[in-house]
Amino acid sequence: MRTYKIGELARIVNLTPRTIRYYEEIGLLNSVKKVESGRRIYTDEDIRRLKFIKRLKVLGLSLKEMEELENIYQINRSNRDALLKLLELLKKHLHNIDSRIDHLKKLKKEIISYSERIEDKLNKEE
Repeated sequence: MRTYKIGELARIVNLTPRTIRYYEEIGLLNSVKKVESGRRIYTDEDIRRLKFIKRLKVLGLSLKEMEELENIYQINRSNRDALLKLLELLKKHLHNIDSRIDHLKKLKKEIISYSERIEDKLNKEE
Protein backbone atom coordinates (compact mmCIF):
# COMPACT_ATOMS: atom_id res chain seq x y z
CA MET A 1 0.00 0.00 0.00
CA ARG A 2 1.43 3.36 -1.08
CA THR A 3 1.39 6.15 1.50
CA TYR A 4 1.78 9.90 1.09
CA LYS A 5 2.77 12.82 3.26
CA ILE A 6 0.32 15.71 3.36
CA GLY A 7 2.45 17.84 1.01
CA GLU A 8 2.52 15.07 -1.59
CA LEU A 9 -1.19 14.52 -1.23
CA ALA A 10 -1.89 18.25 -1.56
CA ARG A 11 0.07 18.40 -4.83
CA ILE A 12 -1.65 15.30 -6.22
CA VAL A 13 -5.19 16.55 -5.55
CA ASN A 14 -4.41 20.25 -6.00
CA LEU A 15 -5.57 21.32 -2.53
CA THR A 16 -3.73 23.04 0.28
CA PRO A 17 -2.59 21.05 3.30
CA ARG A 18 -4.81 23.32 5.42
CA THR A 19 -7.87 22.40 3.35
CA ILE A 20 -7.05 18.71 3.71
CA ARG A 21 -6.70 19.09 7.49
CA TYR A 22 -9.99 20.99 7.59
CA TYR A 23 -11.75 18.18 5.73
CA GLU A 24 -10.34 15.82 8.36
CA GLU A 25 -11.56 18.08 11.19
CA ILE A 26 -15.13 18.16 9.89
CA GLY A 27 -15.22 14.43 9.19
CA LEU A 28 -15.14 14.38 5.39
CA LEU A 29 -11.78 12.63 5.34
CA ASN A 30 -11.80 10.19 8.22
CA SER A 31 -9.60 7.35 7.00
CA VAL A 32 -6.37 9.18 7.81
CA LYS A 33 -3.80 7.26 9.81
CA LYS A 34 -0.96 8.50 11.98
CA VAL A 35 2.39 6.85 12.39
CA GLU A 36 4.22 6.56 15.71
CA SER A 37 5.68 10.06 15.37
CA GLY A 38 2.15 11.47 15.12
CA ARG A 39 2.63 12.44 11.48
CA ARG A 40 -0.36 11.85 9.24
CA ILE A 41 -0.07 9.41 6.37
CA TYR A 42 -2.45 9.18 3.47
CA THR A 43 -3.31 6.42 1.01
CA ASP A 44 -4.75 6.06 -2.47
CA GLU A 45 -8.17 5.81 -0.80
CA ASP A 46 -7.68 9.33 0.60
CA ILE A 47 -6.80 10.55 -2.89
CA ARG A 48 -10.01 9.03 -4.27
CA ARG A 49 -12.01 10.55 -1.42
CA LEU A 50 -10.56 14.05 -1.94
CA LYS A 51 -11.19 13.85 -5.69
CA PHE A 52 -14.80 12.88 -4.92
CA ILE A 53 -15.15 15.85 -2.54
CA LYS A 54 -13.76 18.17 -5.21
CA ARG A 55 -16.23 16.74 -7.74
CA LEU A 56 -19.14 17.32 -5.37
CA LYS A 57 -17.99 20.93 -4.92
CA VAL A 58 -17.96 21.41 -8.71
CA LEU A 59 -21.51 20.04 -8.79
CA GLY A 60 -22.52 22.72 -6.29
CA LEU A 61 -22.76 20.79 -3.04
CA SER A 62 -21.88 22.63 0.13
CA LEU A 63 -19.59 21.21 2.79
CA LYS A 64 -22.63 20.90 5.03
CA GLU A 65 -24.38 18.75 2.40
CA MET A 66 -21.24 16.63 2.05
CA GLU A 67 -21.14 16.18 5.83
CA GLU A 68 -24.78 15.07 5.68
CA LEU A 69 -23.89 12.46 3.06
CA GLU A 70 -20.97 11.25 5.16
CA ASN A 71 -23.19 10.99 8.24
CA ILE A 72 -25.75 8.93 6.30
CA TYR A 73 -22.99 6.63 5.13
CA GLN A 74 -21.49 6.28 8.63
CA ILE A 75 -24.87 5.55 10.23
CA ASN A 76 -26.14 3.09 7.63
CA ARG A 77 -22.81 1.86 6.23
CA SER A 78 -24.54 1.84 2.88
CA ASN A 79 -23.48 3.55 -0.32
CA ARG A 80 -27.06 3.13 -1.54
CA ASP A 81 -28.52 5.36 1.19
CA ALA A 82 -25.83 7.99 0.64
CA LEU A 83 -26.30 7.84 -3.14
CA LEU A 84 -30.07 8.24 -2.80
CA LYS A 85 -29.47 11.37 -0.70
CA LEU A 86 -26.90 12.62 -3.22
CA LEU A 87 -29.42 12.16 -6.02
CA GLU A 88 -31.97 14.16 -4.03
CA LEU A 89 -29.44 16.96 -3.45
CA LEU A 90 -28.43 17.03 -7.12
CA LYS A 91 -32.07 17.29 -8.22
CA LYS A 92 -32.56 20.16 -5.78
CA HIS A 93 -29.50 21.90 -7.22
CA LEU A 94 -30.80 21.39 -10.76
CA HIS A 95 -34.09 23.01 -9.79
CA ASN A 96 -32.24 25.97 -8.25
CA ILE A 97 -30.10 26.35 -11.38
CA ASP A 98 -33.19 26.31 -13.60
CA SER A 99 -34.78 29.00 -11.42
CA ARG A 100 -31.65 31.14 -11.62
CA ILE A 101 -31.49 30.70 -15.40
CA ASP A 102 -35.13 31.81 -15.71
CA HIS A 103 -34.40 34.84 -13.53
CA LEU A 104 -31.33 35.73 -15.59
CA LYS A 105 -33.27 35.41 -18.86
CA LYS A 106 -35.88 37.84 -17.53
CA LEU A 107 -33.16 40.20 -16.36
CA LYS A 108 -31.50 40.04 -19.78
CA LYS A 109 -34.79 40.99 -21.48
CA GLU A 110 -35.24 43.91 -19.09
CA ILE A 111 -31.69 45.14 -19.72
CA ILE A 112 -32.15 44.92 -23.50
CA SER A 113 -35.48 46.73 -23.32
CA TYR A 114 -34.15 49.47 -21.06
CA SER A 115 -31.03 49.87 -23.22
CA GLU A 116 -33.19 50.25 -26.32
CA ARG A 117 -35.31 52.94 -24.64
CA ILE A 118 -32.18 54.83 -23.64
CA GLU A 119 -30.79 54.58 -27.17
CA ASP A 120 -34.13 55.81 -28.60
CA LYS A 121 -34.12 58.74 -26.20
CA LEU A 122 -30.54 59.64 -27.09
CA ASN A 123 -31.31 59.37 -30.84
CA LYS A 124 -34.30 61.71 -30.46
CA GLU A 125 -32.16 64.32 -28.76
CA GLU A 126 -29.76 64.51 -31.68
